[in-house]
Amino acid sequence: MKLSPDSKLDIAELLRDLEHFRPKRKGWSWRRRIENQSIGPFIYRDSAQSLKHSVPLAAAHHFDHIDPQCDLVITTEIASGRFEDDLRRMRMAAWHGADHIMVIRTTGQSHIDGLIEGTPEGVGGIPISRKQIRATRKALDAIEDEVGRPINFHSYVSGLAGPDIAVLFAEEGVNGAHQDPQYNVLYRDVNMHRSFVDAAEAKRVLADAGILQLDGAHNANATAREAWKVTPELFVQHAINCAYSRAAGMPDDLIALSTVPPTAPPAPKLRLDLPYAVALREVFAGFRFRAQQNTRYMEANAREVNVTHVLDTLISKLARTDIQSTITPDEGRNIPWHYNNIAGVNTARQTLMGIDGLGELLRLRETGPLRDKARELKERAVLFLEEILDGGGYYAAVAAGQFVDQGFYPERRGDGIVRDPEGGDGADSVIPRAPDYGAPVCSHFGNNIYAQGDARACDAHGGCTLCDPDKIQYIDELDADDNVNRRLERPLDEHRRGLLRPEVEKHGDNVVSVTLFVPASPRVAEAAALQMAAHMGLKDPQVISRRMMHPAEGSVFEIKGILDIAIAIDELELPQRLEPLDDAEIESWVRPREIHVVAATVGEDEHSVGLHEILDIKHGGIERYGFHCHNLGTSVSIERLLDTAAQTDARAVLISTIITHADVHQKHMRQLHELALERGLRERLLLVAGGTQVTDSLARECGLDAGFGRGTSGRELASFIVGRLRQAV
Repeated sequence: MKLSPDSKLDIAELLRDLEHFRPKRKGWSWRRRIENQSIGPFIYRDSAQSLKHSVPLAAAHHFDHIDPQCDLVITTEIASGRFEDDLRRMRMAAWHGADHIMVIRTTGQSHIDGLIEGTPEGVGGIPISRKQIRATRKALDAIEDEVGRPINFHSYVSGLAGPDIAVLFAEEGVNGAHQDPQYNVLYRDVNMHRSFVDAAEAKRVLADAGILQLDGAHNANATAREAWKVTPELFVQHAINCAYSRAAGMPDDLIALSTVPPTAPPAPKLRLDLPYAVALREVFAGFRFRAQQNTRYMEANAREVNVTHVLDTLISKLARTDIQSTITPDEGRNIPWHYNNIAGVNTARQTLMGIDGLGELLRLRETGPLRDKARELKERAVLFLEEILDGGGYYAAVAAGQFVDQGFYPERRGDGIVRDPEGGDGADSVIPRAPDYGAPVCSHFGNNIYAQGDARACDAHGGCTLCDPDKIQYIDELDADDNVNRRLERPLDEHRRGLLRPEVEKHGDNVVSVTLFVPASPRVAEAAALQMAAHMGLKDPQVISRRMMHPAEGSVFEIKGILDIAIAIDELELPQRLEPLDDAEIESWVRPREIHVVAATVGEDEHSVGLHEILDIKHGGIERYGFHCHNLGTSVSIERLLDTAAQTDARAVLISTIITHADVHQKHMRQLHELALERGLRERLLLVAGGTQVTDSLARECGLDAGFGRGTSGRELASFIVGRLRQAV
């Protein structure tokens, strides 16, 4: 399957012949780091190989459209509930720099003791099944060819079906997985014996398949009310996980600690979180680190979330991280939306590229509060671990509620998670292995009579499913109603008919969001905002973010609702797009003709940056083609502009108008046209306006020849001028 940047991902084609698909590679891939890499006008200290296809950061057009890639793997986490919708989101994320795609598993799958077949719709995540994984890996294989970088696919090996899922992942080319027996015990109430026995088997399978393992210890401070106080416990959980993974046969370079900074502003975040991050890296030197953001204190305000995300990413860079996870800013209010997954990825990569080379500029102090705090955390963690050993070990510690306390060890508040070693899901399900136990499969933990010397246990049987994928039993769909084929019926039909609907979570879900400021007290303002949204035609409007500006003066609301409308593509009136001329063609026509252009920011407007970028040769403006530009500056009257145009025998007048209060930008455009007519200059002059709120149609309505909005280049404007003047010859 081959993708084209100009074509949508064809889900029907992707699902076709899926039973014969085999992943082109297995195992985890790291970015290829390049030191002192020259990209555009800059040299980057901590960058990786560039992408073949990508969407640069918003400001990249100021820097030759470069799109440098940081040296950290970047994660995005997806949980729409429908894998077919997630595939398009994955493609978008890869174009924006993500190369670690995590799919959140459906709620409750930890308690299912076997593999799911088919593709039922999930609640709070994706049902992990062979078809879902195989289709995702097939899509990612094509996507990584499109962007020119390996994409790591990741999910969860936890719960009662852990070993089964580990085998599934090894068979189907999954590259990373969460695997943590303590997570099962503390957060899913899986029986302790079952969890640790299953983990040993799962870890051996993951290790043999080269799958990177992340633990789940971060859940302690990702859920705690006072997370900055439970950090000693996190050291202990990480230590148990690492030691157990090693014992099960996992090499250190496949063991990754999933870490979460424990606070968010208004807490003194850097002072609390950085010592913890530094101490963790020092204690667990030699292992990998995946830094995840703390969602415990996440509110629905996307701006606040992004600020915390930037601070967390700074800590990652200061403390050394291998994988940088990302926040979807709307996670605190709904299932993350498509474009907010991308916003999270862009926040991380924008921050990381902005602080490129930080290590050669700053060095963490070897003495003082940071080192004192780091040492204290290590000491408390050691004491915590010693208490566990003295009290009879891990099982006894969990039974006594020593984990997930809110107190700063050794402080206790009696609110730990308590689990019975003999209780929980899967209790009494562990069967002692007989001395002559044998299983004709490879990647198997423990004694196995079929494994003799260097031979694989499955050699005598011609290989197992890990060695011979043709032996895998592929099952397509089991439910006639709840499956991907049924879900695709409407989207595919509407696609064939050329219909478009808005969406944010699932294909054609019709969800839209509006922002309203209402000048009243919070309760009154919210009730009014919902009615306003209903009057806009939104069905089932819901407030997803509320921010009080002042108790009496008003609040701003983000409201989502259903806009149940489908737009026919063939009925759209698309504006004509002028293809820019080649630079050489523009210059060869302009230079012999001594063409003068008069330009200014008009009215009382003092903005000048945009106009300079359009005109100045040093910004790539139209001067480089040979235009004689008379830039009169800012706050210039229309009369003065036309006076200068007459004096210089100019062929074009360019006005920049940024301020739009009381539609003053429209008044300026109309005044330019009317005064040029009055003076008899209109037929000779091209009149062009530019600005953030200017559109071509608006400028023409006001009598001008063209309007150019945000992001216009000098080349585009020069192409328009040359094209029109050629017609007049």
